[in-house]
Amino acid sequence: MHIVPGFVVRKIAGETIAIPAGAAARELSGLLALNGSGEFLFQLLQSEQTEDSLIQALLDTYDTDPATARADVSDFMEVLRANSLLVESAAQP
Repeated sequence: MHIVPGFVVRKIAGETIAIPAGAAARELSGLLALNGSGEFLFQLLQSEQTEDSLIQALLDTYDTDPATARADVSDFMEVLRANSLLVESAAQP
């Protein structure tokens, strides 16, 4: 899976925001505010990832435990899916 193409990430007034640009701006409205781990995951999702690879990246980068990393990735994926911001790979359900 990966993020729908056409987003730029900007820091605005101390907040990290994902902004749709180009064709994505015509199809999607609104902005996505990202916390530190959300920004990290969003950047990873610029290329093809699995939930397991995202969890491992969190574990490798942040001082967290596997259960928390799994819950954080699951919550983030839920938000992205609810807003149609993910392109699922053919191997994913």
